[in-house]
Amino acid sequence: MELDHKAREAIEDIINRREGINSIQAQMKEDIKAIAEYLAAKPAQVARIISLVERERAKGDVLEAERGVIDAAESMIPVTASAEVQDA
Repeated sequence: MELDHKAREAIEDIINRREGINSIQAQMKEDIKAIAEYLAAKPAQVARIISLVERERAKGDVLEAERGVIDAAESMIPVTASAEVQDA
């Protein structure tokens, strides 16, 4: 396969955009770490918050569905176990 000038330029453009995306993703990762440190939380928790907000904005009813899942999980934990965790 021979690449003409137009094809080479298109491929170079894609490579440059991928590099830009990788750079932005690395910066976002650092930003999430900084926010997590500020909040005294884990980066995964901050990423989860961001994900939930994005999904809520896109689809709606995401937070309510997550609350339902959490409520169901809490109902599976015996009352004594949750009291022990609070006492610790």
